Amino acid sequence: MRILIASGVRHARDYVPLLRSLPGIEVIGCADTADSPFAEDSAALARTTGIPLVDLDQGLASCDIALVCSEPTRHVDLAVRALEAGCHVIVDKPAATDTLGAQRLWDAADRSPGLLTAVHRLYSPQIARARRIVDSGAIGLPLAVDAEWLAAGGLEGATVERPELVCDPGLSGGGELMNFGWYPALAIRHLTGLEVEEVVAFSSGAPRAPLFDGPHGAYGVEDAAVLSLRLGNAVVATATVARTPAGVGPAPVSSSLRVLGSHGHVLADEDAPSVAVRGADGGSRSRQIGGPAGVTALRLVFTEFCEDIRHGRTPLVTAADIHAAVAVVEAALSSAREDGAPVAPAVRAAGAGARRG
Repeated sequence: MRILIASGVRHARDYVPLLRSLPGIEVIGCADTADSPFAEDSAALARTTGIPLVDLDQGLASCDIALVCSEPTRHVDLAVRALEAGCHVIVDKPAATDTLGAQRLWDAADRSPGLLTAVHRLYSPQIARARRIVDSGAIGLPLAVDAEWLAAGGLEGATVERPELVCDPGLSGGGELMNFGWYPALAIRHLTGLEVEEVVAFSSGAPRAPLFDGPHGAYGVEDAAVLSLRLGNAVVATATVARTPAGVGPAPVSSSLRVLGSHGHVLADEDAPSVAVRGADGGSRSRQIGGPAGVTALRLVFTEFCEDIRHGRTPLVTAADIHAAVAVVEAALSSAREDGAPVAPAVRAAGAGARRG
């Protein structure tokens, strides 16, 4: 599969070497629009990695897959352009910064012969095992979910290319809720198969000060947020996202997901990494699962999408999933601005299924 980096602004410096390590994948170049505010970033990526810097339209005409790695607020424009050119598309996270953009992606995907997906963590060994446990009925009916996504610093360039790509709403669409809220929103949907019906959120940032020193305050965006979610079937969930001065685990991002069921619960800990299951009878078991969750998940995002294309399969994350996750984040931002007022996520009539078997 021939992959074009459609704008090399965000995360592409990490994606290119990973893609090159995967069999059957060729990175054919990097391209950007003429009016890109970060055209030099794409040129720098080409220089440092040795991949060609090509014209965007020519690149789209020559690739099988366009991997969109611009600043988040340009994700939709570039992805729609690639879909309209007939390409398969992977969009970096968050795939869209509002539901209007997510709707554009969905509509473009419906019209295009190409498949659409987005970067996600659902292929991490821990989440994948937790999903199988939930599906098996081992913990009974899911009743509640708790998710945490905590990042360690990194805005000085260690993990983020430049702070404004996370903190400047004109480029990022928001703060850490927009940056990381995507992950728990997708995971909760994936593990329960349920839609979020109401969101209550509280966050740091404007009009309040951020919790920690850093650029979030300068841009007036949150560095931490807590969400309470009401899902269908009376299921509830909580999600915490934050960027903290120091890490709480060995990886740049620490994450865990706990599903409480009617007959037990399962904890997917991506830091350990392990999955623990406890039943109503008091019995418990824990098992080490896989290696670094982020790298493993990302590798499978790319390789499984190639298999989706070859075999005509529905991707694990579809346009419907993208819209649902973006709608939760959008509702959370609105709720936080209104001091925790309940907000119903914007919905669209169902398209692709929420869960793939």
